[in-house]
Amino acid sequence: MTFAGHVTHLTGRFWRAAFLGQEDRLLSPARATNGRWHHSSQPALYLSDAPEGCKVAVKACLQPNDTPRGIFPLDVADARIIDLRDPSTRAAVGTSLNEMHVFWADLNAHGIHPPTWGVSDQVRDKGFDGLLTPSRGRTDLTHLTLFRWNDANAPTVPPAGNPEIWNPQTIT
Repeated sequence: MTFAGHVTHLTGRFWRAAFLGQEDRLLSPARATNGRWHHSSQPALYLSDAPEGCKVAVKACLQPNDTPRGIFPLDVADARIIDLRDPSTRAAVGTSLNEMHVFWADLNAHGIHPPTWGVSDQVRDKGFDGLLTPSRGRTDLTHLTLFRWNDANAPTVPPAGNPEIWNPQTIT
């Protein structure tokens, strides 16, 4: 399978939510062994194109006693990604919006390999840095998942300023 014509070179501002006081982990990979676009402890950095995207993305993980979080700006530079917001790119990769938006954790809990893992494995195997996807919760928002960053020949991702403070207790 070829991704020719579906590669995007990305530079821009993205955002990541983190508990206040854990800023030292801001550029660390996702802690969970498995996630929507990673499995088996593969590295993944989950970002959003707007602070609101972070809020939507972590909504399902919120706990009643969560402490305030910061939504931190990060500047991504020189990432070679596959843009799965585009229907023709999804077709070239062999996936659909429905497959991308499955409840991956439910499938995994039942011993089923979520289709998102197959897509991310393909993208990793082709040497790309990550992928852009529409938010499952709000398709007008975009998420960026990086598979590698801040290493030789990888995109650079430095912090880019002060966080927006967000108290998850204010979600209605």
